[in-house]
This record gives sequence, C-alpha cells and structure tokens, in this order.
Amino acid sequence: MLRNHLFQDPFAAAKLVEFAATFPQGSLHYAHKLFSQIPHPTIFSWNTLIRGFANSPSPAPSLHLFLRLLSSDSRPNSYTFPFLLKACTRLATLVAGEQLHGFMIKSGADLDIFSINGLIHMYTTCQRIDLGHRVFYTSNEPDIVSWNAMLSGYINCGLLDHAQHLFDEMPERGIVSWNAMINGYAKSGDIRTASELFDRMPERNVESWNTLIAGHAKCGRFDVARRLFDEMPIKNVVSWSAMITGYAQGDCPGEALALFEKMKELGVRPNLAAIVSLLSACSQLGALERGRQVHAYIQRNKMKMDSIIGTALIDMYAKCGCINKAYEVFDALAPKDVFSWTAMIAGLAANGHGMKALELFAQMELDGIRPNEVTFVGVLCACSHGGLVESAERYFDSMRAKYGMEPTIEHYGCLIDALGRAGLLEEAVSLVQAAPANAVLWGTLLGACWIHGNAEIAEYAIDRLVELKPEDGGVFVLLSNIYAMRGRWDKARRMRMLMKSKGLEKIPGCSSIEVHGIVHSFYVRDRSHPKTFEIYQMLDEIVMELKLDGHKPNTTPVLFDIEEREGEHAVAQH
Repeated sequence: MLRNHLFQDPFAAAKLVEFAATFPQGSLHYAHKLFSQIPHPTIFSWNTLIRGFANSPSPAPSLHLFLRLLSSDSRPNSYTFPFLLKACTRLATLVAGEQLHGFMIKSGADLDIFSINGLIHMYTTCQRIDLGHRVFYTSNEPDIVSWNAMLSGYINCGLLDHAQHLFDEMPERGIVSWNAMINGYAKSGDIRTASELFDRMPERNVESWNTLIAGHAKCGRFDVARRLFDEMPIKNVVSWSAMITGYAQGDCPGEALALFEKMKELGVRPNLAAIVSLLSACSQLGALERGRQVHAYIQRNKMKMDSIIGTALIDMYAKCGCINKAYEVFDALAPKDVFSWTAMIAGLAANGHGMKALELFAQMELDGIRPNEVTFVGVLCACSHGGLVESAERYFDSMRAKYGMEPTIEHYGCLIDALGRAGLLEEAVSLVQAAPANAVLWGTLLGACWIHGNAEIAEYAIDRLVELKPEDGGVFVLLSNIYAMRGRWDKARRMRMLMKSKGLEKIPGCSSIEVHGIVHSFYVRDRSHPKTFEIYQMLDEIVMELKLDGHKPNTTPVLFDIEEREGEHAVAQH
C-alpha cells in the first residue's frame, strides 16, 4: 500500500486500521501507529480505534482518543458513543460516564437505541441502578437488549424482586433473559426457584445448563449437579470447568481430579478456571504428583503463565511441602502481584521458614506492592510459628497505623496463637476479650492451654465456647485431656460424661498420603483400606523399633480409663 500510494486513500487506510484494531490476527499497537500516520482520518477510523481500545484489556485510551477527536476536523457520530460507554462500563468509572452522558445531551447527539442501551449498562454496572432505571423508562422504544440490560442490572445489584417484576413485564423473553434470571436466583442461593425457571424455559442452550449446574454445585448439591452434567445434550469447556470448580470448592477434590482425567480422555482442553480449580484440588489433597502433572500439562500446552495460574501453582507446591519448587515458580513469575507475593509468604510460613517469610514481606513493601488482609495472615503466622511475639504485635499494630486495615478474626487468631505458644496466656486472654466474640479465638486459646497444661484458663475458655458453639464436642475432649494430663481424673471423667449426655461427638481426624499419584486417606481406627493388615503390621514394627531405641510414648492425652499398653497402642495408631 505504501509503495503504490494506496495508504493516501482515506478509505483504504481506514480498512487497514480496522483490520489491525479489531481482528484477532491484528495488533492494536500497530493500529494506533497506522492511525497516527493518516493525515486526515475519517470518523470511521476514529471509531474503529476507539472500538478496538474499548474491547481491549486496557480501555482507558479510548477516552483519550475521544478528547483528541473533539479537537480534530471530524465530529463524533451515533456509532462513537456506544463504544465510549462500553469503555466507561469496563473501567467502572461513573464520573467519566456521567460526563459523556452530559456531553451527548448538550451537543444534541442522537440518543439512538445503541447509546441508550450503553447508558443503561454503564449506570447499572456502576451501581447507579436509579439512573439506569431513569434512562430505561424515558426511552421511547426499548428493545430486547434494553430489557436485558435493565434485568441484569437489577440482578447484579441483588434486587431480585425488581428483576422478577421486570421479567414478568417483558414483551418478549429470549434465552438471555431466562439465563439471567436463573443465574440471579442460583447465585443468591435460591436454587429451587432457579430450577423451576429452568424447567419452564421454552428452549435452552448450553449456558442454561452451565448456570444451573454451577448453582447446584455452589449450594453443595453435587449429586444433582453431576446428574445435570451427565444429562447435558452438548457440553462445552465451561460445563466441565463448572463441575470441576464446584467439586474443588466443595471439598470434593478427588472427584475434581477424576473428572479432569475423563476430560483429557475426551480431548477437551481445560480453561483457566478449570486449571486453577485442579491445582486447588491438589492442594487440598496434598497430591504433589498430580499437581506436577497439571503443571506439566500447563507447560506442554504452552498456557500463559500469568499471575492467576502462577499463584495457584505456588499455593499447590507450598501446601504439598515442596517449598523449593514453589519458590522456583515465584521467581520465574513476572510481573508479581499481591496475590503471588501473599501465596509465597504464606507458603514459607506454613513450611517453617518464618524468617524467610518476613524477609520476603519486607522486599514486597520495598517493591511498592501494597499488602492485603490475607498477606498479614501469612506474616502473623510466620511470627507465630517462629515464636516472634514482639514482631507479631508490631505487624498487627501496623495494619491499622500504616495501612488503615481493621484486623479480622484471622489476624486476632494468629496473634492469640503466637501469645499462647509463648506461654503468655494472660495476655492471650486479654486479647480474646478485646476481640469480637468468636468461637475460633476461644478455641485457639483452649489449644494454648492444652500445650501448657493450664486447666484454670481452659475452664474459663470452655465456658465461653459452650455459649458460642454448644454443639462442638471437640472442646470437651480437649478440656478432658487437659484434666487427664494434670492427673485430675474425676474432672476428666465428668467432662466425658457431660459430652455423652449432650449427645456430642468429636469430628474424627483424617490423614492422607500420596503414593504413585493416588491419595490414600485414613481416619482414626480405620480398617477400610484393602491393605489394612500390612499397614497395621508395619505400624507394629515401627513401634517396636522405637521402643528398642528408648522411645517412651506419651499416653496421658488418650482415654484415661484404659490400660497403659492399650494407651500406647492408641497413640501409635492415631
């Protein structure tokens, strides 16, 4: 075009800019450079570039282009404003949207249906449902897009009653309208109404099924979600992702990994949400080998290593105890955001590298990354596990003083744990009393009493716990064990009897181990494993070796009314 002087033709130049700005094979940066070389760009060229930026991950330049357009020879037309309103919506900038709306009115710009729909969507996205409502009801002939924009606005603002009323008034309801209502009810937890709407739909698409599947999974109804998933006439990657994410977030990590294997067999490539959920499932199970396989899949398929996947990998490796590999992923990640820094700090803290975690936090601050609430949980955990009480108190105070954050229950819990581990039980009691009433905090204090054998404070803590969480049998067991450790057998027995009279049970502990990519889980006195005989035989051999080496098991915490030999057996096989 340059050699043949075709670039001087405004129409030809505009089409070239359009290709570069809007086609997947193009380049918005290149389109901008081309545009700057056109002596007198037409309004079509201006609109094309504004549209390209409005649809890009960085929409702000479209607003800057509009200001340049106003000082040029061209004038905006009815196609210009919908793109600009879309940019304001994606940026969630109400001020710019209102200014643009004001300009449209003052300049006498034709408020066509596309601009009206853009205004409704912009106002409702910016949580100004009143202004969106006003634009909708003052428009002459709203189309189906206008109705759906207003409907989505009500749903996104949590106004389901208003949405239902509008839905009932709609002159025509397409699949988009039905899906919006189903999604609204599913997200609010009203899965029954969502299911009723799904059953009433005149026709469904894959999004209808996906929305209901995700809703049932979110409500913990995995059997219904899986039945719907299996019944789907056509599945897409979002269907698989919804089911895998539901399993991972609903404490069913094994099912999530099993579904991924089936997904791979059928040749369906997982999306970002599925990959992150799979890594979360591996974290929950401590399934390092399976996590490595997912990591290898990411690399093999050349998936972009962004902050989301990088953070999920750091979290997985850290929770599986492979802290060096977590650090390797962290080092290679660029750029690093607050979530990746937080995952690495928390991983170091959980794996016994408290000082390294605090050093990394200091580096994070030097790099200008503002920590969030979760970051401070990791920092305080590092102090707690490292016995750094003064540092924990300093970081706790800095949350308010330096960053204007109000400590949450998790932060109080970490500081109470640090004080309790250090034996500063009186200070821990004062902090629990100053914090918002919460069973977790009193439970943390009770755990510290167990470590130090302080029955008096434990009794005080359990009184508060019974008030806040009367159905938790674990607190009675812990206090009973504290009495047993102090040799106060009558009180220990009384606690057990009180627990039985209330019909309370302690949730059994569970341990898991990964062997050759398969995770095996065991509960207390579990005999369900196919290799139970060999496992218990090996435990007996280990106990014998420990005794020969001079080890004497501590049987004080176990049930006090059994023989010493049986107590040793219980400790060994717990």
